Amino acid sequence: MILPKHELSELLVNAESHGLALSDLAGTCDKLRIAPTDLLNELSVAVAHGYLQRALSYDFCDAVMNGIIGAVVEVGMTDDMPQPAFALYQAFDQGEWIRRYDPPETNPAEKYTRPMVEQIMRKLRG
Repeated sequence: MILPKHELSELLVNAESHGLALSDLAGTCDKLRIAPTDLLNELSVAVAHGYLQRALSYDFCDAVMNGIIGAVVEVGMTDDMPQPAFALYQAFDQGEWIRRYDPPETNPAEKYTRPMVEQIMRKLRG
């Protein structure tokens, strides 16, 4: 991890409550001398790790990922789409609704998101 814990926490909270545009990340990127792609990936991996450890709720993680997707897409407009940030966004997106063929008691975050996040993180670890 490149980000100090307090800065990571601050960025996650801001992403969850207000969203983060690429311009919001510029100061942190400059200070740490990292590319926006690296920062977005680090935020996403921290969210995934917290979710898998059950330290962060699905709702918080989903809101963070929704809060950074604009920046992820903005980077992807001029460079490769940040990965695993984009894949993790898609995984959390899958937990937002119950499919018509699922029983009403289905927890879509557990049924769809958790396995996808586990797979992405497994691939990331090699």
